[in-house]
Amino acid sequence: MNCNSNNITSKKVFQEAVKLSFPLVISQFLFMSSGFISNLMLSRVSENAFAAGLFINVIQIILVTVIFGLLSSLSPLIGKVIGQKQQLEHVGQLFISGCIISFLLCIPIICTLYFIEPIMLAIGQPPSLAQQCALYFHIYLWSIPAAGLISVFIQLLLGTFKQIIVFAYSIGNLFLSSILSYILIFGKLGSPALGLEGLAWAVSISSWLAVILLGTFILRHPDYRDNKLLNLKNKNIRKQMASITKLGLPVSIHIGNEMFSFLFVITMVGWISIEALNMQQIVTRYLLMFAIPIYGLSQAITVSISKQFGAKNISEIQSIGQAYIKIGIIYSVFLLVVFTTIPDTLISLFIENKSENTNMYYTLSIILILVAVGQIFDSIKNIITGALRGLHDTKFPMKVSIIIAWPIGVPLAYLMGFTYNGGLIGITLAHIITIALVCICLYLRWIKLCRNMTSFIGFQEAKEM
Repeated sequence: MNCNSNNITSKKVFQEAVKLSFPLVISQFLFMSSGFISNLMLSRVSENAFAAGLFINVIQIILVTVIFGLLSSLSPLIGKVIGQKQQLEHVGQLFISGCIISFLLCIPIICTLYFIEPIMLAIGQPPSLAQQCALYFHIYLWSIPAAGLISVFIQLLLGTFKQIIVFAYSIGNLFLSSILSYILIFGKLGSPALGLEGLAWAVSISSWLAVILLGTFILRHPDYRDNKLLNLKNKNIRKQMASITKLGLPVSIHIGNEMFSFLFVITMVGWISIEALNMQQIVTRYLLMFAIPIYGLSQAITVSISKQFGAKNISEIQSIGQAYIKIGIIYSVFLLVVFTTIPDTLISLFIENKSENTNMYYTLSIILILVAVGQIFDSIKNIITGALRGLHDTKFPMKVSIIIAWPIGVPLAYLMGFTYNGGLIGITLAHIITIALVCICLYLRWIKLCRNMTSFIGFQEAKEM
């Protein structure tokens, strides 16, 4: 039996992939829409608040995604247990271990956010910008433990194929956080107008309410009774914590490397001008809202392949990978069409279409199209990364990211942005080239594994014994 066996038709695999991934793709879109809406509100507060919003989003995503990224190993580990259909109590052990790890991870995040102002000043950011970010994060840090628990809850739901609950949570989070943000930012219903601080309170309140609701659902749901989610006396918890860390640490380093290199590039944009930073803010918001849903596909393929990995259904793994890559390309081409045909409409939501903004409109129109082209490579990259995580191969994507991002990506961004006076367009082109190189390396890795899947799975299982 080999990876090219066709026990399941391509059409059926594609349909199953759409069924599993659609709620997660929409969930990611809704999560990013929440941030998009809040930044749209900030653009109506002040230019400084809007510029600070870019750094807040990037720093927030880096700290939470990178450090809590270690917990992303939970869903493939749980998915493998589900695929094996035995020792279901291991799900409870992984859940408890994930909760313990999440609380431990809160410590470095909270410490970093508490000292965010001197950190930003040290990397050459304007004092007014650093002060705005500090005001936000000194409130937001109270929601960090909630963010950790939400990460664990979502990983458990994904690993047990309850993606519809994640979808429902994302809808509720969008409505609640948007309403609270509007009330607290602009001072509605008798509340004082708090600006950035109002956004921080809205996020914190929404996060703790989510913990209460998701936690109640999980602990009361009958499907989790055999998993013994609250068996704190189990002797295997330390072993499961080690498994989560071993598989998740490369993921965390991988995400961290990409995020920190992106933050460094954002810092370069800040060296150009506040106007360039505001343009980058607009591009980043659309990129997060429309492109981040690809991470939903990445999550879906991770749990789907991890289940087949646990069941040793080798013949289905390549078909699943091809189906998800096809979905990613279709979605990316759709984005390319949208960004190419209506760039002015997208830009006008943030910047008035008047004569003094003509140059900004022209530059942003070019950048939006370039970003959409780069998204095709980024989609394939993220989907294959998710597939490799499902096979518990997390070290290779990490190594490729480190080797390409800093020695090639960052210097290329400086070269094209400043040495050759490409400005924001040059930096964007450099970022796309970097993504394309990573995509090619990961695709070649996936093809190689598919040709030798039997021996690879045997090797992975031997390592985990």
